[in-house]
Amino acid sequence: MPASFVSHLYRHHSVLTRVSTLIALTLFMSACSTVTPTIKAPAIASPSVALVLGGGGAKGFAHIGVIKALEENGITPTLIVGTSVGSLVGSLYASGYTPAQLEHLALTTADNELTDFVLSNQGFVEGFKLRNFINNKVDGRAIEDFPIGFAAVAAEKHTLKKTVFTSGNAGLAVQASCSVPNIFIAPRIPEKVGKKYIDGGVVSLVPVDSARALGADVIIAVDVTTANNRSFALKRISTFNSMSSFWGFLEHNITTQPNTNRALSMRHERDRADIVITPDVGHISSIDTSQRQALITAGAQATTSQIYAIKQLIKQKSDSKYATL
Repeated sequence: MPASFVSHLYRHHSVLTRVSTLIALTLFMSACSTVTPTIKAPAIASPSVALVLGGGGAKGFAHIGVIKALEENGITPTLIVGTSVGSLVGSLYASGYTPAQLEHLALTTADNELTDFVLSNQGFVEGFKLRNFINNKVDGRAIEDFPIGFAAVAAEKHTLKKTVFTSGNAGLAVQASCSVPNIFIAPRIPEKVGKKYIDGGVVSLVPVDSARALGADVIIAVDVTTANNRSFALKRISTFNSMSSFWGFLEHNITTQPNTNRALSMRHERDRADIVITPDVGHISSIDTSQRQALITAGAQATTSQIYAIKQLIKQKSDSKYATL
């Protein structure tokens, strides 16, 4: 084959290659110019909403009404922090109980399912029944396995240092949080070898600061201890309860607490919540089932009146998070 012909073919091939490349590049650029790039919006995490359930013994049935009203309005907390009876109700709710199931338990659970009397110079309620009741109801799950975050607040017996339990044995944590001094025998955590713990209401009656420390953006606090003008009647009812019912034992820690600097400090802590719900329960006692229902109803009514404010606050926190991205 003549060299001139080979040279001609080579030049022809080079031209075709350049033309093909140019055409491909043109088509690619054209395609790119007609495709609108998709910009994925950043994912916005909903604000963390903590429900803080305070101590208050018999009045703690009102917590169930609060939960009921929140759920009915589409508000499900991401964290529950409880002291004393608030830890009892809160542990069950955080473990997955619905408001209807909580209400059924409240109306049907007898004192003898929770109270085990014992002769001891440390107290006269052992607390094992309470621990086993909680662990049975939550199917033996540890706190960290609950679908909703949960924390139980207690105090070291000898130092009165606040302790927040966010993992481990749920029943034991609730037992510690409910162990009213001189009535309940203080449990050890870890069992048998750990420190002794007593009712969290001694140091943090409505544990708002604990919820904030756990990262809550919105804190809804429930205080069921607000007194009313019927103080004499309340004292008589509380005395009767203290001698007759498990719930009265828990209430004893609240009604006998003096108006000290510590009590004032705890009141200030409550007021640091974003929303404070105070059910009108000062004149009610849960001696029988009908009064337990009245307490639940009072909790629901007090919450319903603040639903709009709660929703607005959650929306503001959500918008604020978006704005910072």
